Amino acid sequence: MNKVLSRATVVALAVSGLLLSFAGGMYVGRRAPAVNVPVVGEAQPTPVSAAREVRNIIMREALKPSSDESMAAGVAKGMLESLDDPYAMYFDKQHYKYFQEQTDGAFYGIGITISDRDGQPYVVTVLPGTPAERAGLKPDDEIVSIDGLKREKWDLDEVVRRIRGEEGTKVTLEIRRKGSKQLLKFTITRARIEVPNIEKKRIDGVVGYIRLYSFNEHSEEDLRAAIEELSKQGAKGFVLDLRDNPGGLLSESVDVLSLFVKDGVAVTVDARNPRDDEVFRVSGDTVTDAPLVVLVNENSASASEIVAGALQDYKRAVLVGVKTFGKGSVQQIEPLSFGGAVKLTIAHYLTPKGRSIDKVGVTPDVVVKMDPQDQADEAKDVQLKRAVEELKKRL
Repeated sequence: MNKVLSRATVVALAVSGLLLSFAGGMYVGRRAPAVNVPVVGEAQPTPVSAAREVRNIIMREALKPSSDESMAAGVAKGMLESLDDPYAMYFDKQHYKYFQEQTDGAFYGIGITISDRDGQPYVVTVLPGTPAERAGLKPDDEIVSIDGLKREKWDLDEVVRRIRGEEGTKVTLEIRRKGSKQLLKFTITRARIEVPNIEKKRIDGVVGYIRLYSFNEHSEEDLRAAIEELSKQGAKGFVLDLRDNPGGLLSESVDVLSLFVKDGVAVTVDARNPRDDEVFRVSGDTVTDAPLVVLVNENSASASEIVAGALQDYKRAVLVGVKTFGKGSVQQIEPLSFGGAVKLTIAHYLTPKGRSIDKVGVTPDVVVKMDPQDQADEAKDVQLKRAVEELKKRL
């Protein structure tokens, strides 16, 4: 278990379908077995009885009955779709393996992070030194097709499954890029991707710049080591870059915050039942009390927002950039006995001051608008420049 962050219409459709079967093709003239249709007042089916009844119909009547394994997956997906939960999803065995690899800090793929806009997937980050970077993919590229397959609206779960794959195999992406009149096509060979959790450097001698790409199992230890190394090299303050960081493990967000805040609440998990509420406190094992500026943007989500919101509440850091994504909910991963897993929302989280971030986001102290693509060119990265300026004011 991991925490991560009308009846009348149905009748009308059934009648129209019957009419079409006569008008549009050959009708099979045998009588189907009698089915007892519930009438008003009869007991409604339970999920178990409904699944059993539909399975019996499939096994008895379907031209090509599916396997019990695929039907079980269908039941799981259908039950999750009944929730009013945009983050609920079913992981088959392979995708669950991919998920575990990503939280471990490595996976097989091409080296991008993705998000969606109205059902259309686009590239958020191109990881350095990866096949995607070598092929020429860029942030904000819209993924139109994968191996020739197009969808009117993509499900990000399917996008991940189709782009990931075994080392040495290839995937072809068709891309729509701003400023290009024609679609671009890239055929990329998959490889083992070691997620570069940390990027670090000194700016102007005294500013320690650290970019954190995700909150996986190594985030706290990698960030601690980077801060200690840059401090020895002369850094007097730090810029923590959480732009385009999609989040990750709740536990790691608490551990990362503990590097900067000595005492207090890190985050409160507001569950369905008050008795299940949880309050997470920082560990007290800080690594620095030096001045801190945090960079955020519209793609900073989940665990990134927990850390940014808490640092803002405690006035421990100045936030620079634009309002964050607004994902203030906690998801839980539950493995299934027949393979794979399900993910569903179990709670919302609140900042130390009780602020809810869900669908609201975190507004920076200093708002600086910028095209995310400009991060690739330090000369155009006005958010980073402003963050350095704000930090130097506090040194």
